Amino acid sequence: MTTNPDIYKLLIIDDHPIVAEGIAAIASRQKNITCKSITCLKDLLSVIASEQFDMCITDLEFPDTNGFQFIHILQDKLPSCKILIYTMHEEPWVIARLSELNISGAVSKHTDTSELSTAITSFRMGNKYFSEVFATLNKRKSTTEGHKIPELSKREKEVLSHLAEGLSTSQIAALLCLSSNTIQTYRKRLMEKLNAKNVAELVSKGKEIF
Repeated sequence: MTTNPDIYKLLIIDDHPIVAEGIAAIASRQKNITCKSITCLKDLLSVIASEQFDMCITDLEFPDTNGFQFIHILQDKLPSCKILIYTMHEEPWVIARLSELNISGAVSKHTDTSELSTAITSFRMGNKYFSEVFATLNKRKSTTEGHKIPELSKREKEVLSHLAEGLSTSQIAALLCLSSNTIQTYRKRLMEKLNAKNVAELVSKGKEIF
């Protein structure tokens, strides 16, 4: 089965089916978009084992786990998937915790649903989107990212380490049980984070982190 590259695939994670259906209904008003909804961590692991997504909209509160765990899994298994947090939690500790994550946007459930549609459109255009209450997340990232050593995920460090060993993309993919496309995505992300023009420069700059 051939995947249509023009179709934008959206994954919705919310333990309330009626909320997930509402998000899907809003998203489906846009052209060339498909939606899949899941409600728990078990479903997430099953779905991402066989499917790729362009965007994920997730809540932060679940009965069996928390949204932060979902975020870490998504970033590890689907590094090219953009993540939008859709939550009613606006507490300072939540904003502080989110500031530590590499997310592309956050929308409050207290805002009009039209803002969620705006966020989806923004993502599809390659941009980020944050509700006013979460705007400091974007500002904080933009003002500090040029003045600190980039933070790498465990998987990014693994890929960088294997690149330093001289392994090829296909060799790293086989070693980590991931697809070559996923490893290429990690390489691209690493080059962006470390501002490297090629693998040699990437490895050289990576030595400053370890």
